[in-house]
Parts: sequence; structure tokens; C-alpha cells
Amino acid sequence: MINLLREWKLQLEGYSRNIKLFFWFNFVWNLGISMFGLVYNLYVRSLGYEQTMVGSIVGMTALAAAIILIPAGIMNDRFGPKRVISFGLIFTIAALTARSLIQLHEGMLISAFLGGMALAVVSATILPFMANNSTPQQRVHLFSLNMALVMLANVIGIAIGGVLCDFFQFLIGFDEIHSLRYTLLIGVAIAALGVIPMSLFEKSDLEKEENTPHRESLSWKATWREHKTSIQVIAIFCLLGLLSSLGGGMIVPYLNVYFEDRFEASKSAIGIIVALGQAATGVAFLIGPMIAKRYGEVKSVVYLQLSSIPFLLITAFSANLYLSSGGYLFRQALMNAANPFYNSIKMSYVHRSLRGLASSSGEAVFNLGWFIASPISTGLVFRYGSYYGYAYAFCITAVVYSVISFLFYFFFGKQRFKTLE
Repeated sequence: MINLLREWKLQLEGYSRNIKLFFWFNFVWNLGISMFGLVYNLYVRSLGYEQTMVGSIVGMTALAAAIILIPAGIMNDRFGPKRVISFGLIFTIAALTARSLIQLHEGMLISAFLGGMALAVVSATILPFMANNSTPQQRVHLFSLNMALVMLANVIGIAIGGVLCDFFQFLIGFDEIHSLRYTLLIGVAIAALGVIPMSLFEKSDLEKEENTPHRESLSWKATWREHKTSIQVIAIFCLLGLLSSLGGGMIVPYLNVYFEDRFEASKSAIGIIVALGQAATGVAFLIGPMIAKRYGEVKSVVYLQLSSIPFLLITAFSANLYLSSGGYLFRQALMNAANPFYNSIKMSYVHRSLRGLASSSGEAVFNLGWFIASPISTGLVFRYGSYYGYAYAFCITAVVYSVISFLFYFFFGKQRFKTLE
């Protein structure tokens, strides 16, 4: 434990001012967004819409992200993350505010589409920003710490969101719709605080060098010739991301509704369960670099993803809230703990001039997979009910995650590509 703390202390001391500001930005941003994400599906249900409407909204959000992410990544490579984040943040706050107030079917779908676009613009900058402001030796720890902070923000935001809903409804006396709406607006206001650290970002030395007036943009043919390996790696990660999103899109957007449908859990209980899942994941992120040091980044991804599958199946078939919640916690921690290594590997194999494209294209296909999977999942629940419908969706996810793990090891376990740093 002492060695772990000493290792993290040395890492923190070595991070740049931009990275430290970014931690503050990402923390308050995710604090607000997590509150919104927990409550919004419940808000839609409170308006009298069926589960299929929740699926339609998730699908529209994912489709919008899939459309905008690649252009956003190209803009990030061209203009730098500060401008892109500024643009995305302002429009995200506007779109989320609209989503909190609109009740009509068409308006909810349109605002979900616009909000998905705006959120995607912000998310497209995160990996390139961290990679451009760090060294290769820092990245596993940096990505792990950032995701741990995101999980901490999610824990706090989700817990506050669930409690606020019940506070407004049962202590203040508001009806369910207004209780959920006020909680959504508070989440949006907290997310808006991210503009403060974001405004203090400076261009990194790498960005200054790459955005000089003398820098020429390569044509697509020249880019292929210059960076053939990078583009091949991007294509592989797009394939893996699409498969991952097809699996995850079956269950992840509906976990809050799942606990309500199957176990009739209260909103506070749902908030606590989901928050504990985020907390377990945050702890796994902090321990993750030690796992990578022992087994290597590639094997760590494979081991963690495969070990999460039994717990996924426990959640799928359990009829007991506590057992299902326990399976959910371990699945969250193990599956998501692999993400920092996954991202570090991606950034190390891709040339720095294509990092925005690599990040955004991966997220684009990820959102495309959610768009495809969401109506399938909600259709299963609608047809087979809250037990077998969710069980089938979870089983499909387990199969897909197994395939991803084996493919990932096939491509990157044998050093088929050369790292660029």
C-alpha cells in the first residue's frame, strides 16, 4: 500500500498544469452529467411513456454522436481541444436544459439528438487532450486516475440525484415529474461549472508546434502513405468498439430502469446501487496500473474483461436484489477497469496527428452500436417481460464481450504493430 501511494504521489507531481485543470473540469462536468443520466430515463417514464420511448431517446442520442464524432475529432486535430470543448460545452448545457423542460414526444427526440451531438463534441477531445499533455510513461496512470475521478464524480452525482428526487417528492411535496425535473436542472447547473477550469486551459507545446502557419495538411492519400499502420490500428479499434457497443448497448443505458422494473427498487436505492458500482470501478482504476505492471497492458485487458462475464450473468438471472446488485458491482469494476489500458494502447499505436480521429472514430462506432442495440434490448423486455427480457439481453452481451476479448488478444497480444512512441 505504501508503494502504491508513493507511486501515485510521484505521478501527480509530474503532471502539467493543463492536466490538473483538466481533472477539475472533468470532475464537475461528470458530477452534473451523472445526475442527469441517472434521472432522465426515470423522468421519461414518469411522463407516461413506455420503455420503447426510453430506447428511442437513447438511440437518437447515440445516432447523433455517431454522426458528429468523426468531424469533431478532425476539428480537434485541426483547432485544438480548448476551442472544441468550449463549443461543445455551451451547446451541451443548452441542450440538456431543453431536455429537462420538454415533454412532447417529438421535442424530446429532437433535443436528445442535439444533446447527443453536443456531448459527443466534448468527449471527442478527452483522450487526445490527455495524450498531448503527457508522456507515454505517464499515460496508464493518467488514464486510470482520470477515470477514477470520473467514477468518484459519478458516485457523488448519482447518489445526490437519487436522494434529491425523493427529497423533492416526499419531503418538499412536489409531484414526481417536478421532483425529477428540478433534479435534472440542478445537474445541468453543476455541469456548467466546468467552464471555469476549461477557460484556463493553455495550448500544449505539441499543439503549438502542430498548429503553426507553416504546417501543411496532408491529403487522405498522403495520410495513408505516411500513417498506414496508424489507420489500420484505428480500423481495428473501430471494429472492437462497434462490437463492444452492441453488447453494452443492450444493457448499460437501462440499468437504472432494470432495477426499477425487476425489483421495484426506490429511486434512492437505484442511486445507491449505481453509485456503488461507480465507486467499485474507481477503486479498480487506481489498482489497475499494478495489474498492468504484472501482466502487461494487453493481457490485463483480456483478463479483466473475461473475469467480468460471470458477474454479468449473475445480474442477468438473479431474482434477488442484493445478489443482482453484487453481480452488477463486480461486473462494473472488472469490465471498466480495463479501459485505461485499452486507451493507452490505442494512443501508443496511433500517430499524434491522428489521435483526435482515433478517439472520435472509436466513439462514433460505439454510439452507432448503441443506436442499433437499444431498440433490440427494449424490444426484448417489451416482448418477454422484466425477467426474461433482461436475461436475454445480458446473455447476448456476455457472448459479445467474450468475442471482443479474444479478438483484442489476437490483434495486440502478438506485437503485430509497432508502437510510435
